Amino acid sequence: MEVEGLKKAFSSAFEKYDTDPAKQHFTRAWRQDLEIIEAKKLGNSSARIVYRFPVKNEYLNPSGGFHAATFLDVGTSFLIHLVSRPGFWPSGGTSRTLNVTYLRPAKEGDVLRMECDIVHMGKRLCLLKGAILREKDGAVVSVCEHNKVNLSQEKV
Repeated sequence: MEVEGLKKAFSSAFEKYDTDPAKQHFTRAWRQDLEIIEAKKLGNSSARIVYRFPVKNEYLNPSGGFHAATFLDVGTSFLIHLVSRPGFWPSGGTSRTLNVTYLRPAKEGDVLRMECDIVHMGKRLCLLKGAILREKDGAVVSVCEHNKVNLSQEKV
């Protein structure tokens, strides 16, 4: 699964939000603007995804700050789709921790690049990392460390 397969996984995962007006979510607009620059499986338990998207008003919190945590959560979680296979992380797993550090602001109209990587992936636990950078100057806006657990009922 590379870029096209990842786009299908996004569509499938968010289908209920796209078809039920009562479940509309700001990630719908984000996914429409999202460009997947790179999606590579680097090994049996290693992958990298690079996304590009503009900051819109609906991505800002009430004080005008870009709310990076949701984007990093979703962006890093989809790394698992690139390496999952029967008997090894058949689902996206469940978040254990998501630590986000905000370093610089991103303002409405900025174009951002989100780089996500698998740091380590075992049978049950996975460590992912993500970074969001401003495209215009390469400045790091926020970084995250995302730990996930595989709760699959499949025997591992």
